[in-house]
Parts: sequence; C-alpha cells; structure tokens
Amino acid sequence: TLQPSLTPTTSIPSNSPSNEPSLNPTFTPTTTIPSNFPSDEPTPQPSHPPSTTLPSQSPSDYPSPSPSFIPSSSPSSSNVPTHAPSMSRSPSSAPSYKRPNILLILADDLGTGDLPFYWTGKKSRRSLVETPNLEKFANEGVLFQDAHSTPLCAPSRYSILSGNYPHRGTNIFGSWGFQDKGNQFLEGQSSIAQLLHSQAGYETGVFGKWHIGGKIPPKGFSDSNGKSNILTAEGHDWSQPFIGGPSSIGFEHSYVSMGGIQEPPYSFFRNGLLTTNITDVRYWNRGLYSMPHGISQIGYDSVGNGEGDKSWDSSAYDLIVLNETKAFIENHIEVKPNDPFFAYVALTNVHKPHTPPYFFPDGTRVSETQQTQHLDTISLTDKIVGSLVNLIEEKQLSEDTIIIFTSDNGGLQDSDKVGHETSGPLRGSKGSVYEGGHTVPLIVRWNNNLPSGETRSRLVGLNDLFATICDLVGLQIPFGSGLDSVSFSRYLKDNSRKENLRKYLGIFNVRGSKTNWQMAIREGKKKLVYYPDRVEQSYEFYDLKDDLSERNNLANVETASTNIVQMFEKLKSIGPCANSKYAKICSQFHWTLS
Repeated sequence: TLQPSLTPTTSIPSNSPSNEPSLNPTFTPTTTIPSNFPSDEPTPQPSHPPSTTLPSQSPSDYPSPSPSFIPSSSPSSSNVPTHAPSMSRSPSSAPSYKRPNILLILADDLGTGDLPFYWTGKKSRRSLVETPNLEKFANEGVLFQDAHSTPLCAPSRYSILSGNYPHRGTNIFGSWGFQDKGNQFLEGQSSIAQLLHSQAGYETGVFGKWHIGGKIPPKGFSDSNGKSNILTAEGHDWSQPFIGGPSSIGFEHSYVSMGGIQEPPYSFFRNGLLTTNITDVRYWNRGLYSMPHGISQIGYDSVGNGEGDKSWDSSAYDLIVLNETKAFIENHIEVKPNDPFFAYVALTNVHKPHTPPYFFPDGTRVSETQQTQHLDTISLTDKIVGSLVNLIEEKQLSEDTIIIFTSDNGGLQDSDKVGHETSGPLRGSKGSVYEGGHTVPLIVRWNNNLPSGETRSRLVGLNDLFATICDLVGLQIPFGSGLDSVSFSRYLKDNSRKENLRKYLGIFNVRGSKTNWQMAIREGKKKLVYYPDRVEQSYEFYDLKDDLSERNNLANVETASTNIVQMFEKLKSIGPCANSKYAKICSQFHWTLS
C-alpha cells in the first residue's frame, strides 16, 4: 500500500512509507517549492519510467485482463494496477442482432484550437502541441466543425447523458458535487446509459470524473462540519453507496471521483462505494506532492483543501481511468462477447491543476515535453485516445464500435503566454457564451459504417448525442426524456442529408448570482448574445458566416432587427425562465432588448 507523506512543506514531500513495503519512485525530486504556491519553477524529473504500480484502492468487480495496455510490449506494462476479482459472471447467450458497442471519450476543457488539425486553413489557427492519434482518428471518422456544449463542466455532462438543457434538471445550472438534492437527474428522466441497458442489453460503465451530483449516505450532510470533513464527519455512512450515483442512472460498473482532480473528496468510488478505508483518510492541504508517477497537486485558484485517500495522485488520475476502461472492455469481450457495451470515459485532463505524469504506460515521456504543463496534458489526452482506439482495433472491434470523442466545454487560455490559441480563431474560452466558450471538438468513427476523413459544417449540440445514439442503435426515446435532443444520425452518415437537423441551439451560463448570467442562441450562422441583468447594451448580434470571431456587433443594424426579435423570443421560450420554478430569480431581470 502506497503511503506518501501528506504534509506539504517548503519542499516537495517525499513518499517514504511507514511500516509498509516500499514503493518509492526511482527518482525523488528535491526542488524547493516557494511559498507563493503554485510554483513556476521547473521540477527535476526522472529519466526513466518508475517501477511502481498505479494506485489501486479497491478490488474491481471483474477479473483483471491481460494485457492491460497497448502495446503489450510496453517497457512499463507492469505499471498498470491489477485488481482481484470480487465476482464472476457467465457469458451471455447470443442475441439475434448485436448492436454496435459505444465508446464515448469526454475530454475536460479541451478547445478546438488545442488540436492542430481542427482549424487548418483558418485565420489565427495556432496550436503548439502535436496530437497525432487524434488527427489519425479524425482522418478515419467524421469531424464536426460547429458542435457545441454548455460553457461549463457539470451542466454539460448532464446534457450529454440526458439530452436536455441543464435547467431541465435538479438545479438551474447543473449539480457539481455532493448535495442533499441528489444528482442532476429528476425522477422520470432517463439517461442514455439507462436506455442502452434496459432496452438493448448493453453492459454499461463509467470511468473518471462524475460531476453530476449525488447525496451522502444515508441522509445527506450531517451538519455544516460535514462539508469540510466530508469523509469522516459523524453521520456520514460510507459503508453504503452514495445516493444518486452511477447505478441510479443505468451504469452497472463505475469507478469515479465526484469532481475529478479539482476538488475534494480526493477519493474514488467503485460502484458508488468509497474505495478509501475511513482509517486511511487524510486531510490534504493545498500544495505540491512528489508521487511515484509525477508531481501531484492539491488546489488551484480558489479550490483546495479537503479530505481524501492517502495515496491520492492527480498525476496518475487519467492513467487509472485508462486502465479501468481497458479492464472493463477486455472483461466484457471475455465474459459477454455477444452483447454490446457502452463505456463512458470522463477524463480529467486538461482541467486544472495541470499535473502530467512523468511517463505514459508505454514508456514515452509526458511531462516537460511541451512548453507548458497545460500543453503536456493535451499531449497526454492524445495518447489516451490512441491507446483506447488501439485496444478496439487489436480486438478487431472497429466495425462493431462507435467511438465518439468530444470535450465538455471550450478550452483554457493557460498557454496564451507562449502563443498557443486554445480556441483557434474563435472569441472567448471556457465559461464564455462567445463561440470559444462552447464550440468543442466532436469526432465520430465507426469503421465501414460511417464515412472516413469527412467534415460536417452544420450546427449540432452535445445534447443531440442522446437522440443520435438512439437512432444509430435503433432505440425509441421514452416520453419525457431527451427533450432537447435532435438526432443528426442521417447527416453523420451522409453530408447531403441535412433535413431535420436542429434550427436553434441555446447556450446558457446561469451559474451563481444574476449578474453572472449570460445567454446566447444560434440560428444557423446567426447568433444573439443576451445579458439579462443589463439595462443598457443588453444584447449583441453576429453573423458568423462573415464574422467567425464575433468582432462586428450588428445589434444596431436595421436589417437585423427582425432576426433579433425572433431569436430573442425563442431564447426566452427554451431558457430556464420558461420554467415556473425559477420565477423568483427570473423576475429580477428586465427581459427587454435595450
């Protein structure tokens, strides 16, 4: 059991365990970290992969397959955690028709400009990191040039899984962590995982960042102290799975943390159950920590201190997620070869804190290979996608598996200082209702069933994945679910099939106080931006066909007035204030074009 020292000092702490077998890295950095955290100083790093295994905090519910990583000849394949089986299952009988497997890979805070091939030929396109695996993947699939998310994380994840705008859920703008309301899904709303499992017999799994909420067992937060000591507070019973976890919306298998690497609790949950023994819970303070696979970081911006597992390592997080996903897929192939699977892989990269591991499991270097740690994590994301695609190909499942890659929102401007443009030619970044905040990479591959190397330029939303997947696998959407999802399956297969695509798409950032509210609506290439709290200059209007970077505000152009009024009325009808439960907060706004 790995037991790193946990108290940050003025230097990076070491990892010498106490009264336990040693699993130390081959190199322990000794660079002093100044007190003005985070540090911009370079940290010495090992020249060879560490010989230790990734942290493993609980046994899996399926046997550990072999090999766990591709390629199998990896010089560091022993770095993959293995798990003792806790149950066995018998292979299922073959159905008369096997639907395709679905592998949904969701990056975190990855902008279109972070991928150097996305804006080829466009002005201001400048990416400083190579992504060869994703470029190859795009050349073998269909790339969407006008795909959109919600501008921030948690609401976007709900939209993908539910097919709804965020405000149709429990909270107006998503459920971000543990709360007494449970998760973001309301009673009667089905997730795509539930439909795939219940209607078509898919084996379903989610791995990585959850971020759609849940309730602490058995009754929620015990008191105000429970929010700072979420794992050890009296009255919190972690012998039970958390309420509203993955199983409640159709995932049979899960290995997740509530908020990725960005916030406490810094622990994984397997099938809803906390993997950390309560006696092993430690309180993590903001700081940098030397761990076997890299420099782990607790805290960024205003987020930080909190409880978690004593072996928590943010640098190893996505390597663990990769391993868990591969174990799920390989076990499925062995145990249920005649059934389809749905694997939802929610990576934490490239979200802050940026803590790339020293090495990838194949022995290639990750950290300090690019100009910034942010760019290192983009490179890591590319390697992870390549590894998962390689697994599908090695298992000869390319013609039987729909692989979808996208991001939860626009990118980060953390590498602007070195000339990297996360949004390419687009204005804005994560959190903004300008195009850079919500235009996301979207690539779909299904060998011999979809075109290869083609692009699509029409407007689609990530909430449309719900209806599109249902179309592709032949499922009926039940009443009350997927209310804001429009299938683009025909358009995906054939660029000429543009009928029945969505005409409007709403973009909402309504988190926090009313002064932070931003809204936008797209109709084709026309776009209305609206700020409900403003008495003057409350709206902007752009024609993206001629002004992709949203520099020429046409709000006062007389010929645009009819479009503006019509789009404003549509925005109000699909937005959160159309729901009576938000009447109080919505009554504070003027709801006029001024």
